[in-house]
Amino acid sequence: MRHLKNKIDQTAPIVIEKIGRVLNPTILNFKEEKHQLLIFYFHGLYTYQDEKEYHHVSPQNNITVDQLEEFITYFLHNNYQFISLEDLYGKGDSEKPGVMMTFDDGYYNNSLMVNILEEFQVPALFFISAANVIENKSYWWDIIYKFRAKQGSNLNLIRKEQEHLKKLHHSQIDEYIVKNFGREAFIPWSDIDRPFSPGELKEITKNPLITIGNHTMNHTILPLYSDEEIIQEIGKCNQVLFEITGEVPKSISYPNGNFDERIIRLTQDMGFDFAFTTIGRKNYFPIQRKGNTICLDRFMPEPRSVTEYASFCRLNYSPNSLYTAFKKKINFMKI
Repeated sequence: MRHLKNKIDQTAPIVIEKIGRVLNPTILNFKEEKHQLLIFYFHGLYTYQDEKEYHHVSPQNNITVDQLEEFITYFLHNNYQFISLEDLYGKGDSEKPGVMMTFDDGYYNNSLMVNILEEFQVPALFFISAANVIENKSYWWDIIYKFRAKQGSNLNLIRKEQEHLKKLHHSQIDEYIVKNFGREAFIPWSDIDRPFSPGELKEITKNPLITIGNHTMNHTILPLYSDEEIIQEIGKCNQVLFEITGEVPKSISYPNGNFDERIIRLTQDMGFDFAFTTIGRKNYFPIQRKGNTICLDRFMPEPRSVTEYASFCRLNYSPNSLYTAFKKKINFMKI
């Protein structure tokens, strides 16, 4: 019985996706989409798909430059306006549906998008973990991935190790890396896995289409830290980014998507207007700001054609979420 249940759990979302890819376009022909805002969070960009096989960065649904261009073209074709951070303060055409692109961490390869942004005149928001930038330090999850992959570990084991390390203080993660791989492990391997340099970040923020946000000093998973530590991590990141770019971030993206009411209160007290989560849900205009930090939800794009997943985001569901909701309803009806 358990084997059958596992088989259904694996198969049902696949079946739902196949059905959705057929039905979603028809549903969208009759569904009103104005006032909705879809926010997507990207990480790194590949120049071309073969770079993935170098195993320099941990797989995070990174996409190619061509896939990013397809993403932008898709939403423009479907009458979406691309939203900047400033637009969240009430500017823009709120009658039209909106889409927003955010890029977490601070990978140098994000600079590959600049020509595309300028060609289509669409904005992007970069959330930067400042310690990696000023220390030219490879991101710890990439270090675990690339060294373990080189040693022949399978992806499941690497994921388990990464998840274990997420429960530790960032200083403990650094100690773990030094113990297992040596201090030289922090040195990036290529332009694929390295962060921006301070000079590169300063230069790219001169582009009016690009805005900088806070992603903490050390990509800190905030609920694990004390109030004082959180204030220090976020405040130091703000200070460094101001020294580099001349701008104080007005928004923050919670590393790993982890937050709670305490984190919201602290970020609000520190003066942020907007905070970004990794919860895959739509947002809606108008964005009402009444002195409280607003948590905006974000979808993660997928490393395939945007036509294969975007309709699910526009309808505010995924095959997994729909199947989970169905299972909960069935269980409720049994009670």
